[in-house]
Amino acid sequence: MSRLTAIMSGKGGVGKTTLTAALGITLARMGKKVLLLDGDLGLCNLDLILGVSDRVRFNMYDMALGKCFSDEVIVPVETNLDFMAGSSEYTWDTVFEGAVDTVLEDMDGQYDYILLDCPAGLGRGITYAETHANDAIIVQVPTRSSERDAHRLKKELSGKIPVWIIGNEFVWNDEQFLSPSDFVRSVDVRDLLGIVPRTVKAGTLSNQGKFGTNSDWGIFGEAMRIVAKNYVHFRFYPQSTWNKLIQQARTEETPADSSVNKKKQQEKKSLLAHPWPPDGYTWSVAGTSWR
Repeated sequence: MSRLTAIMSGKGGVGKTTLTAALGITLARMGKKVLLLDGDLGLCNLDLILGVSDRVRFNMYDMALGKCFSDEVIVPVETNLDFMAGSSEYTWDTVFEGAVDTVLEDMDGQYDYILLDCPAGLGRGITYAETHANDAIIVQVPTRSSERDAHRLKKELSGKIPVWIIGNEFVWNDEQFLSPSDFVRSVDVRDLLGIVPRTVKAGTLSNQGKFGTNSDWGIFGEAMRIVAKNYVHFRFYPQSTWNKLIQQARTEETPADSSVNKKKQQEKKSLLAHPWPPDGYTWSVAGTSWR
């Protein structure tokens, strides 16, 4: 029997789909057989992050409706890792859930792990996941709004399925964001899957769809390996483990990244030194002028 894990977030933009891809790839490279299933119906983009968009011919709901066979919808990503696209035409409000059940039943037992990338927020997609998944992972970034959303989602799932919490895009000593200590204090440490640092490399690989073709993920890769071990073996890693990675990520820049950052800093200083509009400049719109 496969372990089906639903990966969720309170709102979009927290890196949920990127972490789904990264966890699946990491597990596959550990020798586990994994299926990544894009359940964000209507807003699917897991194929972009995996870099397999040009190989997708059918989607999960096509298979559910009998329009194709499983070998036509499953896209091999790399050794031990397969991908099944979601539908961009249908949403969870319009699909027949019983048909989706048949897809999961067909896949069950063929993989060690099935990771279901869910829609952000609450809704029928989450309701479906909580009644079919073995467990759930909630992704949270270091902001108060994301913290509130994650707690609300965890409350919704409480008592239905086991829930993990993973912190994503954490930075060190930045007063704009929650610190790792703040995050750990806000969750039950028994539910803590990990704290993943923000890195330039992870963002670049995700945007370029090169996670599957690149084995050097830097500090982000080290964090994901620990997350994957925790996910498989239910091990607890102390906060010091994550603090060290987040501190290391702060200095992880390639020469190209460094030059870009320096250029941006120089442009910012120039703008501050020469504010716009200059003193004495007169605005004029439709015959009306003001300073």
